[in-house]
Amino acid sequence: MSNMVQYFYDGQFLKCYEEAKRQLQGGENEQATQFLKIFEKYDYGKFPKPTARISQSVERANESYPENDEVEQLRAIKDEQQFSEKVKQLEHDARTADAERKAQSFYVQGHLFLMAHHYDESVHCFMQAVKHHPDKALYYGIAGQTMNRFNWSPFDVMVYIERAIDLDPDNARWYWNKALVLTQLYKDLNAEPFLENALIAIEKAIENCREDQVSLRSGIDSTLENLKEYLFN
Repeated sequence: MSNMVQYFYDGQFLKCYEEAKRQLQGGENEQATQFLKIFEKYDYGKFPKPTARISQSVERANESYPENDEVEQLRAIKDEQQFSEKVKQLEHDARTADAERKAQSFYVQGHLFLMAHHYDESVHCFMQAVKHHPDKALYYGIAGQTMNRFNWSPFDVMVYIERAIDLDPDNARWYWNKALVLTQLYKDLNAEPFLENALIAIEKAIENCREDQVSLRSGIDSTLENLKEYLFN
């Protein structure tokens, strides 16, 4: 199996896309052409690229991140006018602040939309967070996780998960999400290699899950049981 095909079945679609382009530059390649045709409508060439290596946020035992504290502070506000003013400030920051603050503002707004059941707006905000701060794995990972939760195409979702793993390879959550999307690809395309790589991803999730991450581990274990059902049925 070529590197390009291995990347595809492992859900590393950005790497598969780049390898397919490289192979086509070297001459006619039917397989590379097929992959590029699959990827064409997803605009991978315009996907945000990291600009620097930074220290990544660490998930807490309760599945939150430091970046979520601002969301919780807003949720705790009981006065409607005060809440409205805070939201207006978030919107103002998203338009006028520096790139890092813009990204955090969109991230917070994404969670607020999610809690209000405005799912498309939520995903849009998380994608904007990625656009303004393309070095932060959390923004990619939560964008991908939310997209997958609301049934976006795996070809839209997986590039966000792939990038989150590239930037933050010790985070169990991203491997768990990778396993979920690969399982969906297996169901959609009936290709065994997706299932095999989903198992590898869930093993990486278990390996990287800390002892105090009890609730995350519960979700990972549930996914593992589902994978076993596919394997043995």
